[in-house]
Amino acid sequence: MVRPQKENMIGTLRKSIVPMRFGVVLILLLAVAGCLRPPVTGPQDAMEPLSWKRAGEIADDLDFRNVAIAARRSLGYYQKIPAETEFILGPLRVTAVDMSASMESFLAIIENDSLTTAQKTALIREQFSLYRSVGSDGRGKVLVTGYYEPMISCSLTQDRVFRYPMYRRPDDIIEVDLRQFGNGFPKNRLFGRIEGKKLVPYYTREEIEKKQALANRNLEMLWCADQVEIYLLQVQGSGKVDVMGGNVVGALYDGQNGHPYRSIGRHLIDIGAIPKEQMSMQAIRQYFRDNPAAIESVLHLNPSFVFFRIDTGPAVGSIGVPVTAGRSIATDSGLFPKGALALLRTEKPIIGEDGLIKEWIPFSRIVLNQDTGGAIKGAGRVDLFWGDGAEAETAAGYMQQPGELYFLIKKR
Repeated sequence: MVRPQKENMIGTLRKSIVPMRFGVVLILLLAVAGCLRPPVTGPQDAMEPLSWKRAGEIADDLDFRNVAIAARRSLGYYQKIPAETEFILGPLRVTAVDMSASMESFLAIIENDSLTTAQKTALIREQFSLYRSVGSDGRGKVLVTGYYEPMISCSLTQDRVFRYPMYRRPDDIIEVDLRQFGNGFPKNRLFGRIEGKKLVPYYTREEIEKKQALANRNLEMLWCADQVEIYLLQVQGSGKVDVMGGNVVGALYDGQNGHPYRSIGRHLIDIGAIPKEQMSMQAIRQYFRDNPAAIESVLHLNPSFVFFRIDTGPAVGSIGVPVTAGRSIATDSGLFPKGALALLRTEKPIIGEDGLIKEWIPFSRIVLNQDTGGAIKGAGRVDLFWGDGAEAETAAGYMQQPGELYFLIKKR
């Protein structure tokens, strides 16, 4: 007789608890919904104004070394484009004239040798407003990776060793600016080729490399010894080539086939070939050394293909100026203002004499937004240019650090 009474009591309690649980869940859901931001669909959504007090102290771990060089290159970019060109920093809209004035004010501070580092920092805080990238989570979370200028060996002629071609840009690639047709398109530009009377997608990586879609058109600029190194050069965007005989030239980005970039590193993680925590450019190289039969099938998963031009000058970013080691960054060009001053906070490696990374330490640095890349998409991605050489390759190859990105503009 006791059991039924106990069951009735439990049933009564359950009836009272369910509405309570529903109410708590509803409150939690409403709270979470209030914190969620709408998706980033354009530059107006990519940044938000932030006070220096909320951002905290700023510092430049390089004591502003070489930042004036990079800033003057951005200034040159602003002075060459139409004065009315618009730049968007979240809710703020400015022109190329405003960006030039901002850069000139920054240079007046940085190049004043009578000021200490602390005084320069104080003047930047006093004279500039801050806009933070909303990041991938709406609260400023940014993934910071690195890129560098690789060096690969190539030849002017094809033989059994140097048998992989590096292609110049074909003249049949058609670029379409979709902004001329209205704002109802998800992309600003697309690339294709004419087939009959239709515009069709340009050849994919597999069509170019395996099916030789560009063969017999005199587009082979150089012949290289390693297919993987050509691929990694395409990922970096530019590099140096040691042409047989010791003649070093630059292989500079000269466009791509218009197909989206797909990460082979992500694929290798997904299939369990490389653990996520061990993923790096160096790990990808080692995987292909151990599995040479997988090279073509894995590389062809990425349909994007980059074309180059030979030049004796330095590597050039997407705004047409040379990139500066440690100072230039690449971001999504559809979201962030080209050439702009920025403050990057993340971690950098300490590399030992043996060439291995000993630890990662936090740092902050003034940088210039002078480049972009097929894999750098969204408000939560930044790529830092490390320059060339062994240390640059190590740092760039392993860098996958959390960070924050802030843009600076002179106060009005």
